[in-house]
Amino acid sequence: MTAESGRSLNRWNVRIIRSRPRALVLIGSIAFLLGPWSAGACGGAAPAGQPARSPGEASPSPAGPPRAVWVLSPLGLNVHATPAASGSRVEVAPQGTRLDVVGSRTVGSERWLQVTAADTGDRGWVLDRPDLVIDQQVSLHVDQASGYSLLFPSGWAIGTSGATTTFTGTDASMLVQTSDDPGRLLTTPIAPGKELEERGPIEVYGVTTYLTVYRRNGGGFEYDVKVRFPKTGVGYLFEFEQRTGSRPDTSLFEQLLDSVSVPGEV
Repeated sequence: MTAESGRSLNRWNVRIIRSRPRALVLIGSIAFLLGPWSAGACGGAAPAGQPARSPGEASPSPAGPPRAVWVLSPLGLNVHATPAASGSRVEVAPQGTRLDVVGSRTVGSERWLQVTAADTGDRGWVLDRPDLVIDQQVSLHVDQASGYSLLFPSGWAIGTSGATTTFTGTDASMLVQTSDDPGRLLTTPIAPGKELEERGPIEVYGVTTYLTVYRRNGGGFEYDVKVRFPKTGVGYLFEFEQRTGSRPDTSLFEQLLDSVSVPGEV
């Protein structure tokens, strides 16, 4: 995974387009609701090979931790009593949960964030990884016709016209197109452009695919991901347009892809 990067979400907008409506199916991995965090998040021994210290004695990261993060993973995020994967699991924070950051610690090559649950005030540790958390406020959107879901920046305006749902920012757009026949998905690049590179492999809800980067003839960049989910057989096109900047930056697009959940594929 690439290193975590923070970006201003008010630069982007997302447009979701689907070719055929599908029935909404609620799945437990994105819709489960967990009880309050246990106060035990503040307890536990230090991980092996690390000096013992109080869980409240978190040291700031040299790069500086974000002030808050939101859970990306549709399966939720493990909250540990200590900054280690082997530490006891206190709770699983559901997708979209806000976690206020009160400190951080680097263990080997990994950065751990000491967080406080915004609703309960209880503390614990989570792994700071860009496929698990995002340092921008997000909300969950469930497509009522197709049933898939994804997180989007909370400040974006949402508009719906027929089969098209638009999340509006200023300098970018993303569309999601679905089809029972993957061959009927839009040809990419959607706008005329030159292919720069293919990145990957990446995963979209457990399915391996690739991300193609194009430089658009009219300026800006386009990123395209096509994937066919094996159980439902439905094809998806995820397309993201970056209108500003001299270099392609796929980091926000990839984080939004990490939040995608597709019914029937669990």
